[in-house]
Amino acid sequence: MKLARWTFRLAGIFGLIVMVPILFAEKLIEQIMPPAVSHPEFFYGFVILNICWQILYLFLSKDPIRYRPMMIPAFFAKASGPAALMWLYLQGRISSQWITTIILDGVFAGLFLVSFWLTRQKSVSTR
Repeated sequence: MKLARWTFRLAGIFGLIVMVPILFAEKLIEQIMPPAVSHPEFFYGFVILNICWQILYLFLSKDPIRYRPMMIPAFFAKASGPAALMWLYLQGRISSQWITTIILDGVFAGLFLVSFWLTRQKSVSTR
């Protein structure tokens, strides 16, 4: 259960550290990675939804046994980014600068599954 607590806590904290500043960085992102954001509703919708997931990860870290069923959608939320980015990278549609994100989120997604598996024994014994 310790692994689950730390995995979700680190994922939530790291995600907030990365995502919250993006809310205020639209112009900077447009300069670094043109073209300009053409659909701000998708940009801000993605960032805010992502922040919501980071908060869920923090909730999961408080009581992994109680919130264990939420680990499955948390896994899909965390794994969907690396899957999409890897697909785009293999098609040559994004640069290699995304490899770090693919690896980090992929590791967290894997740890989410390990946490789900390890907390099964605890959740069965508490019934």
